[in-house]
Amino acid sequence: MQTIRIPKEAARAFLIRAFALESWQSLSDTEAAIQQLEFVQEDSIPICGRMHDLILWPRVKNYTPKKLADTLYGSESSSASAFEIHFPNLAALPRADYPYFVRRKKARTQTPGRWQGLLPEEEPVAEAFLAALDTHGPLSTRRHGNDFGHMLSGWGTRSTVISQVAEKLWLHGKLGIAHRKNFERYFDRLERVAPELAQWHTDNATLPDPEEAARYLARKRLKAKALFRPRRDDLATLGESAFCKVEIDGLTKPWYTLKELTPFAEPHPEGTRVGRSEERAEPGGRLLAPLDPLIYDRQRNREIFDFDYTWEVYVPAAKRKWGYYVLPILLGDRLIGRVDLKRETKTDTLQLLSLSLEDGVDAQMVAEAIALRLKNLASFLEVSQVAVMGTCPAPICKSLASWLDIGRAKR
Repeated sequence: MQTIRIPKEAARAFLIRAFALESWQSLSDTEAAIQQLEFVQEDSIPICGRMHDLILWPRVKNYTPKKLADTLYGSESSSASAFEIHFPNLAALPRADYPYFVRRKKARTQTPGRWQGLLPEEEPVAEAFLAALDTHGPLSTRRHGNDFGHMLSGWGTRSTVISQVAEKLWLHGKLGIAHRKNFERYFDRLERVAPELAQWHTDNATLPDPEEAARYLARKRLKAKALFRPRRDDLATLGESAFCKVEIDGLTKPWYTLKELTPFAEPHPEGTRVGRSEERAEPGGRLLAPLDPLIYDRQRNREIFDFDYTWEVYVPAAKRKWGYYVLPILLGDRLIGRVDLKRETKTDTLQLLSLSLEDGVDAQMVAEAIALRLKNLASFLEVSQVAVMGTCPAPICKSLASWLDIGRAKR
């Protein structure tokens, strides 16, 4: 296995370049972003924009949520080029990847179970729902939610039977997602939603063999991480020659990348320190989604970016350190702080609940860059004002007032 040694600055630059964050909205469209990132994780929680939109917003030129919807479901002027699947969490992937999942989908149908094939009592529900789709076209399960009773879902929560059945039919490749409304899925038969995907489920389709599919998906998952610590099964699946060991100055334990992703980028031209006068030229920071691929690996954050971050949405309120839905702030090649935001639709306001900077960051030097991105986010979320509700460094509050013509709101 090849081994290289690099400074920490080069590791940060490599990750920023791999995840298309070197410049603001540098990618031409959503399809290009999904291709470069390998997949985009989706999540339904709409605190200050949904996860997938916050991932795509800093990367895609003039991004709007409709652009992802058109990429997934098509529009009057373009065909869909992505699809949704658990990988392992719900994500948008290029449609070219679909054949590599079909054997998994077929395998699910072999044995009845919670996330597997239909149970005997679920089969008539499936028949009824498919018949309703044939009659009415795309439907959400809410229309027939009370027709077949309730059950314990795979997540341990109370769910309608038809919702569980539709989920299984989608996992099996029987159903596709025609569109979403407020993130609620509207299902239809896959052959109507995406005939080019449905053909992979026919008897005459030539699928990738299991070993090829395993290699393809392992490589895809690791490319999506860019810099990682592989599992034993990754080494067994791809072979050690596929990897490059990366020894980073100052770290005792190496990281790894796929050999195809090297050579490494040069260090960021603005250096590692934040707060110098030349950083005034930075056209704005990046507000990163809680599950953005750059900060998804918490250990990598600590070792390479010297940044401790945990998404606390599932942490009890009394135990949270930073807040419910905190966005890390990237400026240059440093994660310089974090901001806790909430969109309040009743008052048409983006609430800034708290904003804190890392030790050593000069608030005066970064204020304009952060204010610019908060202004951009308010515009993206289509809210008319920003209200500072909690702690925020004075220079940033001043820049916000200047940029956005707002005042500090009372608690």
